[in-house]
Amino acid sequence: MWYWKWMKTFAVCLAVVACSAAASPARAYHESGAGVDSCATWTADRGNPAGPPALQDEQWVLGFLTGIGFAGSDEDDPLNGVAAPAVWAWIDSYCKQHPADKLVTAARAFFKSHPH
Repeated sequence: MWYWKWMKTFAVCLAVVACSAAASPARAYHESGAGVDSCATWTADRGNPAGPPALQDEQWVLGFLTGIGFAGSDEDDPLNGVAAPAVWAWIDSYCKQHPADKLVTAARAFFKSHPH
């Protein structure tokens, strides 16, 4: 009898731990670099695509997405099969629709729509 009571308690505890782990938000991290700029800044910088600010923004986005592919799970590879100009065009479209968002928010949105 005590064995089944112990097993039931163990099973309940295990379920609680599993559910709380599954509900945990993504690990927090510090945002830095061009990613903290607004989408309005991205759009203005892309007005001169060969200018240093546009190149910096573009490379920041590619680096961010590459980092997800490197550090994420095996299924996370947002740049798989996507050329850099297509990424920039997608970010252009997002930022025109959401000028107040940060560039990192646009990059996260790209990842969510292109996980692998």
